[in-house]
Amino acid sequence: MAFKGTLKEFKVPDILQLFSIQQKTGILTFTSSDGFITLIFEDGRISGVDAFPKKMGMRVGRVLVKQDLISEEMLQRALAIQKRTNQKLGEVLSGMGVIGEEHIAEALKNQAIQIVLSLFKWKKGEYNFKVMDFIDDSLKGIDPMPTDNLIMEGVQMLDEWPMIKELIPSDSIVFEPLPLDSKKIELIGEDKDEGSKSGIIYLLPSEANLLKYINGQNSVRDLVELGVFTEYKVYKSLYNLLKKSVIKRKRKANVEDKIDEKVLEELRALSLARMRRLGQVLLILLLIIFALGFFKPLTPFIEDNLLLKMNVIKNTEFPEK
Repeated sequence: MAFKGTLKEFKVPDILQLFSIQQKTGILTFTSSDGFITLIFEDGRISGVDAFPKKMGMRVGRVLVKQDLISEEMLQRALAIQKRTNQKLGEVLSGMGVIGEEHIAEALKNQAIQIVLSLFKWKKGEYNFKVMDFIDDSLKGIDPMPTDNLIMEGVQMLDEWPMIKELIPSDSIVFEPLPLDSKKIELIGEDKDEGSKSGIIYLLPSEANLLKYINGQNSVRDLVELGVFTEYKVYKSLYNLLKKSVIKRKRKANVEDKIDEKVLEELRALSLARMRRLGQVLLILLLIIFALGFFKPLTPFIEDNLLLKMNVIKNTEFPEK
């Protein structure tokens, strides 16, 4: 038995909620012109996620490289083994002994949530749900996740996204931490209300963890690609940190900022040399003018000689004084 339709008839949250409430077991596939996303349902919970064209294994592998947990060479070796054995990438890496299972499980979970939340932005597409009696272990990739929690996070993301994007319009923006001076940082739980004591900044664990990677060099895109948090969590945490005046947007370097300091010094030296030469020329001119005024060797320069000015006297020899 199968359920299928288009996203014009039902939205992603409605579809997920239906299969969650009815505790369905089966394979739900969303397709669009850009690719497809597959969710494995087991008793209404999601126990597997995959996507095309960027497969889950490649996503997780890139995340582990970004986090410096494995090298690019290790990833390529693992992918070569996976191609021969058809094992999951996490199993290969764990079998190679290059990374612990806990790191792989965390990376798989974050990437699975990221893929599911990306579905909430889909406006067009089709869905097809194939009901199954049981799910083979080879199809499972993560510990079962409650669907209701994902639905709540996805709906919240859609509500807050316009507000967040207004403050953070591009993923190329770079943020840097602000000096906190005498302000005190206090961590609170993700599910607790923030306090309002003067001089105290309340940070959620997710905000504090993200703050470690905000260094004035990592762009928003870099923070997302680290894979430590989902895209929505990164944007939401950045938004909160901006509102709490813990970080600021790094000013873009203009043309002058990009000029090397050594070049600036050379320009200053060249300018000083030109000023010195100009000063020397002016000094010489002043000396010439002073000499002419002091010796007065030519009478025609006498200003009160009106005859000379009127060109009446020509070729006249003047007696020496």
